[in-house]
Amino acid sequence: MLSIMKPETPIKRKPRPTPKPKTVERHVEKDPVEVFCRIRPVETPDQEECISVIDSSTVKLTPPVTSFAFRNGNAKEQLYKFQNVFGPDTTQKELFDHVAKPLVSEVLNGKNGLLFAYGVTGSGKTYSMEGVPQDGGIVRRTLDVIFNSIQDYQARRCTFKPDRMNGFDGQSESDAFSDRRRMDATPNRITRTNKPRRETSGSQDNSQRIPDTSRIENIDEDNVFSLFVSYIQIYNNYIYDLLEEVLEIGPSRGLQTKILREDAQHNMYVHGCVEMEVKSPEDALEILYKGQKRRKIAYTRLNCESSRSHSIFTIRVVQAPLDAQGEDVVTDKNAITVSQLSLVDLAGSERNIRTKAVGDRIKEAGNINNSLMNLRACIEALRENQMMGGLKKVPYRDSKLTHYFKNYFDGEGKVNMVVCVNPKADDYDETLTVMKFAQLASEVQIQRVIQPVRHDLGLPPGRRRANQLFKEVRRRLEAEGENTKNLEVDLTPIYTLAPDWPAVTYTPETLEEVFTKLKAYLQKRVNSREKLKIDLKDKFSAVHLAIMDMEKENIIMKKEIASLRSLYGDAMSKVRSLESMLLNAESANESLQRKFSDYNNLVDDYNGVRDELDMAKTQGHLDKQRMKAWHKTKLEQEKEKIKNGLNAKFTQKKSKIYHTQVRALQEILLDGTSNTPVSFPPSSSDSDLSQIRPTARSAIKASTSDPKLNSSQAVPTPDLYGPAVVNLRHRRSRSQGAEVWLDHRPTHEVPSGTVLQPALQRCRSVTRLRSGDLTDGHVTNYCLTSQHQDSEGELETKLYKGDVLPTAGGGSQVVFQDVEILKQRDPLAVPSRKRSSDGTPKVDALTVQDRCAASIEGHTTPRPFVLNKRSRF
Repeated sequence: MLSIMKPETPIKRKPRPTPKPKTVERHVEKDPVEVFCRIRPVETPDQEECISVIDSSTVKLTPPVTSFAFRNGNAKEQLYKFQNVFGPDTTQKELFDHVAKPLVSEVLNGKNGLLFAYGVTGSGKTYSMEGVPQDGGIVRRTLDVIFNSIQDYQARRCTFKPDRMNGFDGQSESDAFSDRRRMDATPNRITRTNKPRRETSGSQDNSQRIPDTSRIENIDEDNVFSLFVSYIQIYNNYIYDLLEEVLEIGPSRGLQTKILREDAQHNMYVHGCVEMEVKSPEDALEILYKGQKRRKIAYTRLNCESSRSHSIFTIRVVQAPLDAQGEDVVTDKNAITVSQLSLVDLAGSERNIRTKAVGDRIKEAGNINNSLMNLRACIEALRENQMMGGLKKVPYRDSKLTHYFKNYFDGEGKVNMVVCVNPKADDYDETLTVMKFAQLASEVQIQRVIQPVRHDLGLPPGRRRANQLFKEVRRRLEAEGENTKNLEVDLTPIYTLAPDWPAVTYTPETLEEVFTKLKAYLQKRVNSREKLKIDLKDKFSAVHLAIMDMEKENIIMKKEIASLRSLYGDAMSKVRSLESMLLNAESANESLQRKFSDYNNLVDDYNGVRDELDMAKTQGHLDKQRMKAWHKTKLEQEKEKIKNGLNAKFTQKKSKIYHTQVRALQEILLDGTSNTPVSFPPSSSDSDLSQIRPTARSAIKASTSDPKLNSSQAVPTPDLYGPAVVNLRHRRSRSQGAEVWLDHRPTHEVPSGTVLQPALQRCRSVTRLRSGDLTDGHVTNYCLTSQHQDSEGELETKLYKGDVLPTAGGGSQVVFQDVEILKQRDPLAVPSRKRSSDGTPKVDALTVQDRCAASIEGHTTPRPFVLNKRSRF
């Protein structure tokens, strides 16, 4: 008997929780999510409104009678506060100056920004973001202001080149020139298709466009700027690049989905997205129009041009400083600053009960609502973590929208939101949800760690202006014919207290004048000294503050190091205890390995014994199969032998009966009884009758020896398949009771629905007629039910009734006496007037008598109109 012992396992101890380091919280700057509200103008003056403006930062929401809240008894007015409220009369310029212009200023100074429009379908989000050519929206005005601000400081094309990893590389002027020549020589790629292609370039008429003339003033004049734009959409939770070149034929036709990736600075970006460098607002708007034509827009009941996707138009500003001479761009990647502004037009939330959407619109609405709900969930988690001090996980990865903007909510830029509202009363329920989300978002504080956004190279300011002045002087000197080959500009800063000393030679007449000049010179020197002292004091204070901050940081780091050292000591002690546990576990493992090897040896031995037993069992099974096959062969031989013997006996008996019947027939013929039909006992089988039939049907040849057999009278041939002999006047005795009917019905009978229904008192219903149903002596009547459709398409039920009479051969025969027709007819229906080709009305060619004349044996029976049923059937 094999007994397996369980190895002893060491007792598992619960690990101690790792102590958290005692760190001092660093000072961080918190920027709130600035939420603005814009109210769309009403469509008609008499339209009922559910929202009204209280002041510049407050709106009041009033539930109408048709709202869901009013029907539930929760109707009450509510006030909501915003950063700023823009009424129906607000212009696009006012909205841009308050909402987007601060973000433009920050993006030109190296910081990131996010602005998205939120609201229900038809609330004016797309109009606020894009506008019209005569009155541009946020996107158009943003491009105008950026180019107005960097117009004199733009870098040449191809100076900066995307590295396909969310960064940019600087190129020398020669490399940039080569790339420009290559781009100019390469023709625009045309979509390969045989069908007429819709023009994908900008097609809006820019002649009526009114640009925004404002600009940002506080930008660094010693930097050069380049602008790159990209345009993507999130449709059904998939990201598509609206600017990529696509093929309209082939396996890769249409826009391809893109994926999100994380760069080295942990920023999210769309991998493989096309970023195009633009040098003017017209170039950027042309790209914008191209992407808008590919954006998913569909008709709904609430909006004829409803956005079915979230569109994101991203503007990336790349800037780098000039060198010490103010001439060339510094191509060091550490000196390049990249900032971006994302302008998002979110798809409107909607309910299918109002839009009556079907098909793809339902799927699109579901994905839109899911992404907006996930955005709300992320805002709620951020708010809860800030207010409760919790560490709840923010579900950024549940949708592509929140995953893409994860860095903004984690503190990598400023976030603004424009809530667009439609004041009509029908949108109250959706507007209430939007207002609650806006209030929730306004309470979120986005933490942003104070970090330098520029890489200080120690270059003197004003390099660009000095270089421009030097070039202007050099141009004028060359125009005057001066030699300027050895003329160079030196922008190294020189620190002096005052100009050179004036000449001190004097005469008694000029002594007073010299004193006056010296006095003015010394006054300038004293003023310069005071200015330098103030500058030195300010710099000393700045350095002192920096040193104090460094000391504070040093103290904090020392405390963190001490805490980490204590943690390190605890971790090392834990490691030592784990090492001792590991040694014990290794020794236990070795003992278990030895037991395991012993168990494997036992298993091998038992496997060998089992294999031997299996071989013996297999041999016995083979012997059993051979014995079974031998017995089966023997049984087949015996069966064949018995069968042959029985067949021989049967043949002999059959021959004997045949000869007996032939002799009896001959005796009848010789005795002169040729007119008597041949009858056989009822016990004769069908096989015996089959031997008699040929003889009975053929005439007997004349005999030459016996004159009695030479009679000219032919022996009549009995027709064994003729009509059965029956007494049509047979009267059955009624002494035993009433009539007994055999009701023969179809297998699937359709209810006739007529007022009059057949009533059979004593009946037995069958769906399939058998040989013993009519030969039973108790059956006196027979009823056959048939159903079919007449020429007018109505259901017609016919009941054929007859008497069951006995025949001379011991069988039964049915004589039909009556036909009942059950039929429903519309009293208003017009009777059919179909006629045959000869003009006579069409009638059923096969009469009832002809239909019922066929007996069950399969041949037509002559009159009377009967249905034969013989016992041999």
